[in-house]
Amino acid sequence: PHMRNALELRDGGCVFPGCSRPPGWAEAHHTVHWAQGGSTSLDNAALLCSRHHHGVHSDKHEITMGADGRPVVTLNRRRL
Repeated sequence: PHMRNALELRDGGCVFPGCSRPPGWAEAHHTVHWAQGGSTSLDNAALLCSRHHHGVHSDKHEITMGADGRPVVTLNRRRL
């Protein structure tokens, strides 16, 4: 619950560009999947609504952490 609270405070809801879904509609996403060695930590997580969470996986958009410690989504424009 502490990590979820921290994600909600930091991200404020879905971090996908142009999305305004609030934190209650968002799911935690590992930026580097745990199966690939990604940790379950604030530095490796971002909030995404269900639509964008599935889209990040299927369209292979990239989420990295910016210099300010906040998630940045880079869209895979080849698929758009």
